[in-house]
Amino acid sequence: MRTGEEAINRGLAKRLDQLAAERARREKAARAEDENFSVEFLSAARKVFEMIDVDESGTLEKEEVVVAIRGNKKVINFLVNCGNKNLQYLLVPARLDAALNAMDTDRDGHIDADEWCVFRSLKLWAFDAVMACWWL
Repeated sequence: MRTGEEAINRGLAKRLDQLAAERARREKAARAEDENFSVEFLSAARKVFEMIDVDESGTLEKEEVVVAIRGNKKVINFLVNCGNKNLQYLLVPARLDAALNAMDTDRDGHIDADEWCVFRSLKLWAFDAVMACWWL
């Protein structure tokens, strides 16, 4: 009887080790994917911020964003082709105002580069990522 229990315990221990190794592998892969996403996203976010900030003030007026999203073909093409759903969310007219209001965290009517980065973590885009900016 003891031998049977020992065999079961060894089998269970082996399976638990396998599950722990698989969990560790998945967590490592998820961290790598998150890091990749962050680098790609922040690079694209910075680029579109600079494209919209035509007056090079370092901030975006809500109207400046709306005009660029609705009429600047270079900005529109970039957003359409960037492959990032967070950024492409800006192209949805019905959601743009809410997105801009959410980004303007200090409610001063301007969106600075830090606030622009914040929208990465807003639930509007279904991401619960940690706030980050390309200057960090």
